[in-house]
Amino acid sequence: MMVESLNLFFLFFFLITFSIIINTNTSLHLLLTAELLWITLYSIVMFVGFIYDNLNILSLTFFFLVFSAIEFGIGLVLLLLQNIITRSINLNDYDTNFLKFSNRFKNKLYLNKINWKY
Repeated sequence: MMVESLNLFFLFFFLITFSIIINTNTSLHLLLTAELLWITLYSIVMFVGFIYDNLNILSLTFFFLVFSAIEFGIGLVLLLLQNIITRSINLNDYDTNFLKFSNRFKNKLYLNKINWKY
């Protein structure tokens, strides 16, 4: 029964790997699927460590856990820097929300309006 569970973990691992290769639309999607990949790799190594009762393999799981947290933090920082750079250089021309910029000064225009009806 344990070997079938291990094969299922390997199946999840390769499915997520192919998901990263085939359909990554945004960098946030890439980061989250990479985290799923780390989680399945963590569970595979932990499961193998419990099966073979090997302390070295079990300690490797903590390395994978720390490494995935570092990779996730660096990925979030890079996403934030990418967002700041594209907004400051105005590289995001795909923003078609015209209400976002027109409603910004709407309240100031109503304050300056003279009300002629008494």
